[in-house]
Amino acid sequence: MLGRDGSRGVSHPKVDKKAEVPDGTTSFYFRTRDALMHAIAARLNELDLADLSLLTELTDADPTEFAGTLGFATLVMYSATEPWLTRAKARYELALQAGRDDELAATLSASVEGFYGVARAVVTEWHAADENPMSPEVIDEQAKTLFSFVNGVMMTFVIGQPLVDNADQLDRLIRGVLAGWPVEGTA
Repeated sequence: MLGRDGSRGVSHPKVDKKAEVPDGTTSFYFRTRDALMHAIAARLNELDLADLSLLTELTDADPTEFAGTLGFATLVMYSATEPWLTRAKARYELALQAGRDDELAATLSASVEGFYGVARAVVTEWHAADENPMSPEVIDEQAKTLFSFVNGVMMTFVIGQPLVDNADQLDRLIRGVLAGWPVEGTA
């Protein structure tokens, strides 16, 4: 509901109706609108972390399927399709509210940290074969850059104006971001 109708489209009675539970059930468990939004954020975290866990399992089963930049691009492209697109819309709705609600921000941080961890792993793998390994600080900065870039790509999906059409195209862009990063000690 949140991803489809926005925050104004979510209310205790609407959730009761959508869940096909007796009137008042949602407000019994989540007394306030804030409590309801926090519960939605917690559920999104559960779903996001389950997806990241599945990615890890798939990588272990078939390392070529989700390894490296193409695997990361494939993961990001899921957010352009359902049900992930609606979840991404809900996540952005909650992110706007989290700017005014520290507890909500803390709730959302688990999925942010999980996704950042994947971005950092991609950057680390990218540089694994370098003759002069990157320092952890440079890896962190590049992971932040990649995370921010991908977040922008996902935002274009959310607003219905995708700038990327497929995983191969996104993979080329990701590799460009990673290859264009300055090496330590250079200007």
